[in-house]
Parts: sequence; structure tokens; C-alpha cells
Amino acid sequence: MIPAGIHLFAEGANLLLPRVFFAVALTIGAVDIASAQHSATPAIELTAKGDIQIGPDGHVTDYQLKSQLSPAVAQLVDRTVRGWHFKPILVDGKPVNAKTAMSIRLHGAPKSGDSYLLTISSVDFGTLTRSKLVPPKYPTDAARVGLGARVVLYLLIDADGKVVQAIPGQTSLDLRARSEHEAETWRERFEKVSVEAALQWQYDPSEFVDGKAAKARYAIAPIEFSIAPSERHGTPKSEWKTYLPGPVHPAPWDKAHPDGPPEQRFADLANGETASTNSNFQLEDDVIGKAL
Repeated sequence: MIPAGIHLFAEGANLLLPRVFFAVALTIGAVDIASAQHSATPAIELTAKGDIQIGPDGHVTDYQLKSQLSPAVAQLVDRTVRGWHFKPILVDGKPVNAKTAMSIRLHGAPKSGDSYLLTISSVDFGTLTRSKLVPPKYPTDAARVGLGARVVLYLLIDADGKVVQAIPGQTSLDLRARSEHEAETWRERFEKVSVEAALQWQYDPSEFVDGKAAKARYAIAPIEFSIAPSERHGTPKSEWKTYLPGPVHPAPWDKAHPDGPPEQRFADLANGETASTNSNFQLEDDVIGKAL
């Protein structure tokens, strides 16, 4: 039954339970730069994931690319990463060896012919991988009115990789409610099931300092609830998924952003990804926007 007083502005909404699905992973395949067509793809986005190791002096001692990229792009990424220099990581005041999982987002701007100029749009260190995933239950009342949402959670992960605390950072709806009170009611429904699911997740270690796995990890992770376009009545089909941003709440442990939470990272993080917010790795130089 639909809760009393809950309405959404979606003409012709069908109250029959539609087919719903919960997306939890983003798969990025190999991209051949040379064969890209400018008319179809004016710009491209690539993600290069891998492991990087640094020595006590902060220089890169090893790098292993894990993403499937074209040989030309893989060579550019490898050469660029191996030239980076990090702030030394200290244990009891002594610089040590360290290793982390890393994710680099690349932006490709078309040049003449079939060539692209690749630049670095973002870099994340301590990228986390789930070894146990429990999807949340889709709120039945929301599914009946065709309502979707995107919930971004703050996570506290212990040394064993278990999520011990999950706090909503921002919840955005894909349909407009009649009032802010009603919107908040819907947001709370999505947040409740998201937190319940996240507290059952398990992660693999992603960062090692002096041979030992990093202890408490702070992270952010989005969860998207989506209704199949063919099942949502009264709303136009669209290739792009848009949300009405909800209020942003700070995490109690977010020391890295004293002036507020990292809203831009909320928007940039893809569904199914988890980003660390307290990585031990810090670059000496700013690489964002730099060409490969």
C-alpha cells in the first residue's frame, strides 16, 4: 500500500509493481583510441586501475596496470605513473615502503584525424574492492510509483575489511515530490535499506604500509536504485539518468574536509565504486589536467 500523503509529480504513474533492478557494478571495457569515431564520440573517458608501490624516498618502485587498455594507452599510463613522486610515508617517524590500489580517470579530447589528447581528470588512491556484496532491498512503495534514487554512503571499514559503520552522506531522488517533507520521507526509506545492506559488506585490503594492511579506512560509496525505463509510465525515456540533489551531510570522522564533505567526489564516483577518503598516499605534484 502507498503511504498516505505521499505523492509524486509523474503524470500517468501506474501503481502496479514494475520490474525493478539494482545496479551495483560498472564495467569498463577496453577502448581502441585509433578506431574511435569523432562524429559519434566527441570525447572519451577511460579508467586505468592498478597497484602502485613507492619506496622510502617517495619514488615509484613498481606499477602494475590491471585495466584492459589498448597497448598505446597502457604504455602512456605506465610511463606517466612511474615518473610520479610521493610524499614519504612515515611509521614512527621513519620513511617506509608502501603499496596501494589506484584508479586514474582519463579524459580524451579529439584532435586531428583519429587521434586523441589524453589528460588526467582524477586520481584515487586506496581504491577499495568488495569481496562480499549484499544488495539492498528496493522499497516496495517507491517501486510502485516508479521512484528511483542515488544514495551516497560514508563507510567506516575496520582492519579486517568489514563495514562497521555506514552513514548517509547524500540521497537524491529521480522524481520531484510535492513537498520537501515528502521528499525527506522518501530519502529516509532509501537510506534505511542502503545502510542495512552496507553493514553486511566486506572489502579486500587495498593499502599496505611497511608490509601491514592499513587499519581503519574511511570511504564513500554510491548505491543507485533504478526502475527500468519501459516500466515507468508517464515519464519519457532518456539515455541519461538525472537526480534531484538532496542535502549533503558531513561524516563525523571527515577530518580531511573541515569545511564540509567532498560533494564533487559524490558526483564523480560511479555506481558500484568505493573511494577511500583517508589514503596514506599523497602526490608531491598536482597531476590533474596534465597530458599523458
